[in-house]
Amino acid sequence: MNINLKDLLQEKILNEFLSIKDMVRWSASCFSISNIWYGHGTNNPLDESIQLIFSILGLPPHIWNNICDAKLTLQERQLIFQLVSKRINDRIPVVYLTNKTWFCGHELYIDQRVLIPRSPISELINNKFQFNGLKLTFTPKNILDLCTGSGCIAIACAYLFPNAHIDAIDISLDAIHVAEYNIELHGLENRITPIHSNLFEKLYTFPTYDLIIANPPYIDKKELKYLPKEYSYEPQIGLISKDNGLDLINKIILNSFFFLKKKGFLICEVGNQIKYIKKKYHFVKFKWLKIKNGGIGIFKISRNTIKKIRIMKR
Repeated sequence: MNINLKDLLQEKILNEFLSIKDMVRWSASCFSISNIWYGHGTNNPLDESIQLIFSILGLPPHIWNNICDAKLTLQERQLIFQLVSKRINDRIPVVYLTNKTWFCGHELYIDQRVLIPRSPISELINNKFQFNGLKLTFTPKNILDLCTGSGCIAIACAYLFPNAHIDAIDISLDAIHVAEYNIELHGLENRITPIHSNLFEKLYTFPTYDLIIANPPYIDKKELKYLPKEYSYEPQIGLISKDNGLDLINKIILNSFFFLKKKGFLICEVGNQIKYIKKKYHFVKFKWLKIKNGGIGIFKISRNTIKKIRIMKR
């Protein structure tokens, strides 16, 4: 159900709820009795509240326990009230309200030109690509980030592999502009090259990359109407793909062969389209990576396996 915060709670918020802890508790309570959807970086009312409030304060959420008793100014409390109300009444995701999020611990600017970063690929990066069936036996020097969006994966990889160069590709010029802003924010202009391209179209030299990471659109258009309202604020170009969501995934798998080095491999997120991938490519074995924090649908595939797929598809 929706709640009218302005009528019910404004006076109490401004006059009685003075600390960060007070406002986190209040906003989490409001979120818990509303009909908002979680899934854009958080999965519960408390984390949603912490993300909103700490983004407003310009602080990373992980320091919550250290400063929760700190007092807020009246202006800060007023802004928190306004954005909590907007989150509940309009169901705009927190990240679009604050234009800020963190991915693999790195702060990013985000607006409605790009999807909100939430890929479980972050767990692979946080674990240095060493867990649950994925073992990186070399340090990649050249990485391709396909469908980069905000540049979050490229930036995280640049920090993880300080000697690597990353090409970050997106078909959306709007997304490239956001990625460029974030790359400059982190001072990584010399290490990450944003490229406005439809997948591999503007790449002319191959094989080039030790590692290709792809997080393409994989939602079929028919599914879009069943998604919660929060998803309507995101650019559809970053969500929807044809052919049961497999159109871009198929192109990425088949064409990665030409851009991977001999021992290189592709890591690709496909979400709930696992069953379609397994059916379509039943003649080869994909390495599906198990993500501890609930993410699904990420596979690893070598250049040699992609070669087999191409032979079978002739």
